[in-house]
Amino acid sequence: MRSVPALLLAGLMAANLAAGLGREARAQTPAAEIHRVQGTTYVPSFDRKRPIFILVLGSDARPGEKVNRLHADSIHIVAVNPREGGGTIVGFPRDSWVTLPGRGETRINDAMVYGGPKLAVETVESITNIPIDYYMLTSFPGLVKMVKRVGGLPITIPYRMQDESSGANFKPGKTRLNGDEALAFARDRHSTPGGDFGRSENQGRLMIAALTKLRKTSENGPTVLLRWIEAGLANMETDLSLVEVFDLAATATQIDPENVKNVVVPGAPTMINDASVVLISGAAQEIYDDVRDDGLLNG
Repeated sequence: MRSVPALLLAGLMAANLAAGLGREARAQTPAAEIHRVQGTTYVPSFDRKRPIFILVLGSDARPGEKVNRLHADSIHIVAVNPREGGGTIVGFPRDSWVTLPGRGETRINDAMVYGGPKLAVETVESITNIPIDYYMLTSFPGLVKMVKRVGGLPITIPYRMQDESSGANFKPGKTRLNGDEALAFARDRHSTPGGDFGRSENQGRLMIAALTKLRKTSENGPTVLLRWIEAGLANMETDLSLVEVFDLAATATQIDPENVKNVVVPGAPTMINDASVVLISGAAQEIYDDVRDDGLLNG
């Protein structure tokens, strides 16, 4: 069985660094892609009347495989509230048992196999009733490449991690992860509390680490932000305009990592049709309702 893929350079950073400048990415094999959903037209950092919702998907595709038609084993909603300078990361265990629109009941990570990112977006929207503005997609090698491009990610390892399957071998405490280490950290599910629940939470931690680095780096002036966007241009595929790209990047720098909550939907493992799955708890509805209102988790 394939392991969960890493979350693209920790969702927020990738989403806000995305740079195709209104054209297909120049790289032959883009590290990631970001696209509009439902014809997004507003400019977030100027129009602050509503939060921004991004679905971040990590494909388990290996080199040479089609990224957007394999399992989305990393699935997170990244909600951003520019007005309040905060946000929420909501993770879904990859084996969550859900109803795919037009397909029926199956694991949530099957959505990409049956209908690509579009069906993944439709599925998450149907579960949460949260309107997704953008989706972002990456893969194992994509995450490694993006982390390398920004010189690694400082992060605090929450506990001892040692997992032969993912390659994770970390002591608790502050460290800096290179690309391969970030991938191992994001994939580990054997030495994390709660298995896939712990892994999804760690992927959220990786996102916040990326946001922290972006915010700190941007303090050195707008030219630094432009260099980050340029780095994205060489590694991204997108249909966003130049205005949207710059605006998303600028919006990210306004978000305080301390004001970003990282949660995983509650649930319990069970067996359905001889398959191990996760049944999402009814308590998750409170999370969806709270985040939908303003992008913040106030409970």
